[in-house]
Formats: sequence, structure tokens, C-alpha cells
Amino acid sequence: MRDAFAQPDTTKALNATAETYTPQQVATLVTATARAAGEATTFAPLPRTEPQVPFGPGTPLTPAPIDPLQPGTGRAEPRFNEYPVTSNLPGVGDRLVPWKVLRDAADAGGLPRRCIEIRKAEVTTLDWAITITKEAVEEAQAASDRPRAEVEQELRQSLSAEMVRCTRFWEKPDPGQDEAFGDWLAKLLEEQLVLDAVAIYPRRTYGGALYALEILDGSTIKPLRDHRGGRPLPPNPAYQQVLWGFPRGEFVADTDADGSVVGGYRSDQLVYKRRNVRAHTPYGYSAVEQALEDVDVWLRRRKWIRDEYTEGTVPAGFVKSNGQTGWSPAQTAEYETALNDAYAGSTAARHRLRVLPPGFDIDTPQDFGEKYRPEYDLFLIKQIAAHFDVTIAELGFTETGGLGSTGWHEGQADVQQRKATLPTLRWLQQLLTSVSRSHLDMPAELEFRFLGLEEEDEAAADEVARNRVQWGRMTLNEDRDRMGQPRFDFPEADMPMLMTSRGLVLVEGASERGTPGAIVSVPKSGADSGGSADDGGVGGDDSGGEDTSEDEEADDSGQDRQDAVKAELAVFGRWARRNPKPGRRFEFTTVTKADAPDLADDPHVLLAGADAGPKVPDAQSVRDWPGWKVDLKAVAYWKPRIRKAMRDAVDTRRIAEQWIAARAITVKADEADLSGVQRAGGDEATIRPGGDAASWLADHGVDLTVALGIIRQLHAEGYVIGERSASAILAGHSTVDWTAWKPGDPHAAALVLRPDGSNGLTGLLERDGVTIQSIAGNRMDKMAEALSGALDRGDSTDTLARELRDVLDDPAWAERVAVTEISRAISAASLATYQANGVGAKSWLSAVDERVCEVCLRNEGVGAIPLTAAFPNGAQSPPGHPSCRCTIYPETGSTGLTTYTA
Repeated sequence: MRDAFAQPDTTKALNATAETYTPQQVATLVTATARAAGEATTFAPLPRTEPQVPFGPGTPLTPAPIDPLQPGTGRAEPRFNEYPVTSNLPGVGDRLVPWKVLRDAADAGGLPRRCIEIRKAEVTTLDWAITITKEAVEEAQAASDRPRAEVEQELRQSLSAEMVRCTRFWEKPDPGQDEAFGDWLAKLLEEQLVLDAVAIYPRRTYGGALYALEILDGSTIKPLRDHRGGRPLPPNPAYQQVLWGFPRGEFVADTDADGSVVGGYRSDQLVYKRRNVRAHTPYGYSAVEQALEDVDVWLRRRKWIRDEYTEGTVPAGFVKSNGQTGWSPAQTAEYETALNDAYAGSTAARHRLRVLPPGFDIDTPQDFGEKYRPEYDLFLIKQIAAHFDVTIAELGFTETGGLGSTGWHEGQADVQQRKATLPTLRWLQQLLTSVSRSHLDMPAELEFRFLGLEEEDEAAADEVARNRVQWGRMTLNEDRDRMGQPRFDFPEADMPMLMTSRGLVLVEGASERGTPGAIVSVPKSGADSGGSADDGGVGGDDSGGEDTSEDEEADDSGQDRQDAVKAELAVFGRWARRNPKPGRRFEFTTVTKADAPDLADDPHVLLAGADAGPKVPDAQSVRDWPGWKVDLKAVAYWKPRIRKAMRDAVDTRRIAEQWIAARAITVKADEADLSGVQRAGGDEATIRPGGDAASWLADHGVDLTVALGIIRQLHAEGYVIGERSASAILAGHSTVDWTAWKPGDPHAAALVLRPDGSNGLTGLLERDGVTIQSIAGNRMDKMAEALSGALDRGDSTDTLARELRDVLDDPAWAERVAVTEISRAISAASLATYQANGVGAKSWLSAVDERVCEVCLRNEGVGAIPLTAAFPNGAQSPPGHPSCRCTIYPETGSTGLTTYTA
């Protein structure tokens, strides 16, 4: 056997039968062989028409091709790279780092391994589903004149059996190794992060069906090259498995251009993928390989510190001898042993003085403590973690000082999600979708998708579009055109509209439909008004800040103005009857002094065009509340923060995908089919769940109470406003110097939060749990309604995700919450301040704006009542309804208090 592989002895003379050829003869033989095969034999250079000039660049040399010439051009195709000669043979390659080095580095020191496990956990814990592609829905809709929802529902029904089949396979992609999807995916990520060589062998049954996708050790697979340096196409081998230094098996690439294996079997295929694809090498570039140098420095640093505890340790001190004792080396060593033994293990002896022999001096070595400072170690940790796209906060480390030193801060998660998790998931989705279509025979209309992915730019674009629609700069159908969705067929969808606090207002014909001077009030029941706050008095201006010059011109002419005057006077009459003791003036927008001269001297009204200043100096005749100067500033500050907290609380994209996948797409073997999806066995019974949406949300961990913890900060803010305003009123002032105050000031809130609980803020914060639960329950019900409605309408994942995001990121709702809860805190602070100062009576002071309803007017109409008594609506203080800005006023001069039956 050894002789069979022996090399020929070139030193021996050739025998008589051997023939030798000259180079010219070899060239002639090669040319003849190529000509017989029908290949071009003469290189056809490109024309060279550049003139030859002095000091020019020179004429390019004529290439000497080494690859076959193309029959059509007479020139060779370019090579992908300059690869090593005989690179397909064992032991020859262009890898700089051996595979074993990467395997060892992944587990060295613990830090790289921790980074790898964090990255694996980020991906393997995500939910997934087999879903219909957007392209398939768009193509089906283009070929049909039916609504998009019906087209998508029909696609789901026709593909439901395939979706169930593919889902069942991916739940356990390697049954032979008993690996569920999470285990299988963790193994794949290990190969990608350590080697960047993912080798998947599609193992098939004897009948040709896919049995398992087995992940092989990527270090045993050798990618081969064709003559151009690229991957050989079937039927040529593209990969070989090298074991113990020799090829033990070979495989072809997945398929050829037609999806078939020419001259081979599907069992000969191998899937070999790299994340970092480079042109000069068939190998990838893993995160471990990128971090090798930094890992090496980290290991040397750890070894140096470890050696400090074993060998090479510098003593705590030295005793120098100048030779005066005349001791021999043996005597010096004997004294050193005796000296150390005297102090070893005896703390008391170390505190005693010891007389040294003449000629001995104490020498303390230089302190090298700077070398042991942890800042350098943290720097090395950051370098290694950066290669794996892991933050040091995920590793359990924090900055030693400065911004963000308390740990994970807002923004880090978004950056890590954008630069690491999302790209990895996109790559995995493409890989698993491609494998499913090639080997699992999954239809092209389906794709493998991880749930919960959402681009930040998509959310930002939706926010811009929503603002444009709300302010009439874009119609509903224009927005649907932007998203590629079918248009609504009702005419209002093509009309610009304003989404105000009172509802939708179509811009077209608004001036003809509106009644100038009309006040829109909330229902008697105090139902949610959904409005936004403004700091004006009662009046008829419903412009919401828009240009009303055309309406005013119409009002100033003829009969239109007379009707407006009558309407506004009628509104004033109703307000005066309901509010016999007004706290603020009624502000007319149309009625002037000439229209109503008898009201000119009334201190409780402000006619149109009149001076807005007070008509009487008596502060008790027209009472004002200092907090109304700043409460809306606080609302404007907290409103966007409430919206952001709610947006960040729930991954609406993931919830939408899970809901549709669980209720309308992925049918489990032990579940009834939902939303028109057929069972794989042919059962066409359908179920439309409606009442289970709320429980489904709870089962999937949707909890809004944590995000709504921001309510506590609103209450602290409102308490500051209420305490300062109430204190100013008791001191006889109608104004407060708010120049030093700004919304969201934590120091101001801390001043009113007394540790002993002697004021009302402590009790208010203790009751916040009930308030937060109530608000969270309202939003959860809205989300449940959106989920149930999505199935009835057949909404897509994108449509449902946007609807859920609209429920959470509702600007009108956020403003309503901010106004109501700040008002609640203002009232609590006012009551506590009055009680602490011995005030015995109170009255309801209406914030005379468009939110004042009959409930508030009735409360104000009863006048002064005892401080601990309840108003007619049953509450001791505002808010009387959502978005209520009313407050309570001290009645220090009241002798008789109103009594009534609530």
C-alpha cells in the first residue's frame, strides 16, 4: 500500500520508451485538443486605438489567458479572485486562522462565550410564523377587483394546509437529534458567530421527502472552487467534508438554475451559508475571528493578574543591608527567616516596634496601583463586546460615572436592536425562507417570519402621515395610496378633514354648517369628551387655532351676523341661569357693546372688542385660579411622554403577527380553525373569536400598568401647582410667580413629597394603583376591540399593527389623561392646604371653557359647602369628568353653608 503512493524517482534515467516534448509541441497539443472540443483557441484582444505619444501611459500588453476562451468573444471570463494553486486539495487553502483557534477563543476567559449566549438568547426567544408575503397579496389584489381583505382571506384559506405543514416541520426541524426549533436555531447561531460557516444537510427519506435539516460542524466542510474561483455548479462537487485530513464525502450546491440537480440526487445537496460574504475567499468572517486580537489582550491581562497571586509577586517591603553587620549570606538568610516568622500570623506582633541590627534600612517598593485600576479592564470588555454587538449593560457592567452610570438608559436598546438584532433576524428569515422553498417545497407565496419586527422609520412615517390627515393636509385615501392599500369607496375619504377635540370636521362646507357662538359641552353623564385643553374662557370660537377670517367676514354682513348675535346671547342666557355665581367671565366673540348695552357694565362678561382687563378691582367679585396659568403647560409637557411610554410598552407588530398567526393562519392540530382557515384534514368549520381577545392579551404578557406608572409623576407635578396656587389664594394673592417653575422639575416635586406623609401627596400616590389599573383597563379593552375587529374585517398584519399603535399612541387620549390626572392632583393639594390652614368651607370653581358641563355648573351653583362634604355629583373635589380643569376655592368668609341632598 505504501508503494502505491510512493513518489517516482526523478533521479533515474528515462527508459527507452519515454518521449520528451518541447514547449512548442505541448502548446500545439493543447490547441488541437481545444479545437476538437469546439473551443476558441486564439485570444481576440480588444482594439487599441489610443495614439502613441511621447511620455504617454504606454500601450497595454496583450493578455495571456489561462482560462478557456468564450466562443462568442474569443476572450476569457474574469476570475473571482487569485486563489492559491491546487486550493481544492486537502491541506491547501487560504484560511489564516485555524478552525480550532476560533473554537477555543469562543470559550476563552468566559467573556466571548457570554456575548455569544446573549446574542443567541435574543433570537431564540422570539416567536415565529409561516405567513403570506406582501408581494403575494399585492399580486392577487391586482388580478382581482375585490377588496384587499377578501383577497387576503381567500389566500389564507387556500394556503392554510401548506402553512400548517411547514409550521409543524419547523417546530422540530431535526427530529433525529430531537431538536426543537429553539435548540436547532441556537446551534445554527453558534456556527455563525464562531465560524461563520453554517452547513445544513437536508436529510431525506427513501421516498425523497425532507426528514430533517441537520446542522454539521462547519469546520469539517471545505468549500471547493471552479476554475474561475467561484462555487462549482451541479453536477460538480461544491463542498467536501474533510475528516482526519482526507475528504470523506462530497456534496453539490443546493440546485442549479432550474431547481434540479443534474446527474445527481437531492440527497447529495448541502446548504453552506456565510453571514459575511467576501470576494477574495470562500470563507466567512465571524465575530469571534474579528475579536481575536482583543480577546488575546484580554486573556493576557487576566493571566498577568492571576500570576500576581501565584508567581512573580512583588513583596510588601524590603530590608536593605549596607554590610555593617558583616554577616555571611547564610546568616542573612537565617535572620530573614526569623524576622518573617516573628510576624507571620500574629497581628499583635505587627503592631509592635522591632529594633533592626545596625546597617539595616526599610525599603518600601513603589506602588503600582495604577496598573490594577478597573477602567482599563472595562475598556477591554467594551472592545470585545462591540464585536458581538452587545452592550456592557447586558453583560452586567455599568459606567463608573457620567451620564448613564446607573445602568441601562433609554436609547441603548434602540441602537442595539437596529445594528445587531434586526440585521441578524433579516438574514435568518431569508435563509430559512430559502431553505423552506428549496427543500420543504413551501409555496412561493409563503415566507418564514420572526414576529415582532418593526422598522423605526415606519413608525415615524406613520406619525407624520397621521398628523397630516388630522390637520387636513392629506386625505384618508391619499394615505392609503402611500401604504399601497386599496382606497375607501365613501366620498368622505377623499375630503380633507380636521380631527379636533369635538370630533371630525370636514373642511369642505364647514363655514356653512357651523353655527357661530355655539358651545359644545360633554354629555350629562360626564362621559369621556376626548378633548384637548385650551386656556380660554367660555365663548363661541370653535376654530381650534385655524384661520376663521372667512367666517368672520360672513358674520359681519347682514342677516348672518344678526343670527350669530342671537345665538350667542341665547348661549349666554343658558350659562347665566346655570351659573348664578360665576367664577370667571363669559367671553363673547360676536356680541359687542352696541348689541347688548345692558351688559357693558356687568363684571361677569367680556364683550367682543372690549378691554380684557378686570372691570372691578374687587378680587372676590371675579375669582381666578393661579394654577390655570400653568396647568396646560404641564399638560403639553407630559402629553408626548405619555404617548411614548405607551408606544414603548407594547410591540404592536409582534402582537398583531401573533394574533393573526394564532387566530387566522397557523392552525394547530388540536385547535379549531379560525377566521376561515381550513383544517389540513379538510374540515371547513370556522370560528370567529370575539370575547377571548382580552384574555389572550393578558396571556401573552401585555401589561400597561408599568408604562402608566408615569401617572405618579403627573400627580407630583399637579400637586406642586395645586399647593402653590392654594397657598397664594389663602395669602390674598390671585397670581403666583411661576418664572422659576418649569414642567417636569423633579426637585420641585420632591419638595412637596414629605417623608412623614403629612400632606396629601403621599396618600394620592398610594391610591395611584387603582387609578392606573382603571386607565390601563380602558386601553386594554380598546386593544381587545381592535383585535376582534381585525378578524371580522380580515385585516392584514400591517393594518392591525397600525390600529393597535393608534390605540396606544392616541394624542387626544394622552391629553385627556394628562388634563384629568393633573387636575386630580391639584384638587388633592388644594384640599390638603385648606385643611392645614383651618379653612372650613369650599366651593366649586369652574374653569369656564368648552369642557364645562352641567355637572360642573351644578356643583358650582350650590356655593359654599363644608370642606369635607361632597358636591351634588358625589365627589369632594374635581375632576367632575374627564378633561375637567375645575378646582376648589376656599370660602374663608362664609357664615352659612349650603346644605342639600346629594
